[in-house]
Amino acid sequence: MACPRKRNPPLTVSRPPLQSRGSDAEFRGLIHDLIAYGHKLDACRDAFAAIAGISGAQYEILMLVSRADGLPVGEVAARLHRSGAFITIEANKLVARGILDKASDPADGRRVLLKNTSRSFELLERLAPYQRRVNDVLFEFLDAKRFRELRALAAQLVGCGDRAVAMLELLLHEAQAA
Repeated sequence: MACPRKRNPPLTVSRPPLQSRGSDAEFRGLIHDLIAYGHKLDACRDAFAAIAGISGAQYEILMLVSRADGLPVGEVAARLHRSGAFITIEANKLVARGILDKASDPADGRRVLLKNTSRSFELLERLAPYQRRVNDVLFEFLDAKRFRELRALAAQLVGCGDRAVAMLELLLHEAQAA
């Protein structure tokens, strides 16, 4: 009795630079590693948020706004790759708790700026020792050069991800129509 021949799954990439000896195994490994690392980042974000007594999404908003002297809601939404409505809902919760403040943009009265409050700075001071310890471990293998390279690659990958999701929405629409 002949043994059935092992079938290899179809390739999930077609670009030769993403293949190794005609296989997508290394690419698949990269995807799994990135997803696993993303889960670790989510866990850290959620733990920092829990220390601050806010949600993970609210933590992301707080951290972004904390590095600016007022950010428009639309810019926060764009930087966090979330909808403006979602950011408005979550920011309003932070405003209600006195963690952020809302103000009209002096340059454009139609825009709403999210601003820091004394309470946000208190939370940031409380979080910083935890963040330093955890972030130093999360990125301990990076020297300055590798950090700059990773930062540039990550920014480029986010842009590619935006285009891929847009393509996927189109393909999903086509698949559902077929």
